[in-house]
Amino acid sequence: MMKMEQVSKEAFYTRQSITEVNDSTVDFLRGKVDESPRKRVRLCLHDDVENPLHEMAIVLGRGSYIRPHKHEGKTESFHIIEGRLSVVFFDDQGRVEKVIRMGPCNSGLTFFYRLATSCFHSVIPESEYVIFHETTNGPFNPEETEYAKWAPPETAEEKAFEYVEVLLANHIRK
Repeated sequence: MMKMEQVSKEAFYTRQSITEVNDSTVDFLRGKVDESPRKRVRLCLHDDVENPLHEMAIVLGRGSYIRPHKHEGKTESFHIIEGRLSVVFFDDQGRVEKVIRMGPCNSGLTFFYRLATSCFHSVIPESEYVIFHETTNGPFNPEETEYAKWAPPETAEEKAFEYVEVLLANHIRK
């Protein structure tokens, strides 16, 4: 398996000029999701947070909560490798405007999406694990992420769980 540097409980870097992601890489990351309190882990394929292009192999476990947020001046895209998720888009008041249900190629679901505007969005895993490739522009500065005031923070676990259940019942499973 390739050499990886762990920089947090949820993030690894390869820091290699040629990176290959294969089944053993995904199995390793899937195992790390089970150790992560927030049920998520990422393999950063870019050198550092200052890189102008950020590419990540991300694994989310079912129940991982991504608080609705937006990034001014950023573009992001997802390409699903395995599993299913929904990307939920909101207006500024928290009303759901659109849901993109995603799965791997040949699943009948959208397998690639690109967001080129700043709008509130969240990701909801719908399978035990979902693995996807995310690309966005850097550098990464956490202060540039605007979190929706109308959605529970990640630290409010019970409220976050209830919030996601409402989204699933009213907008995804219907």
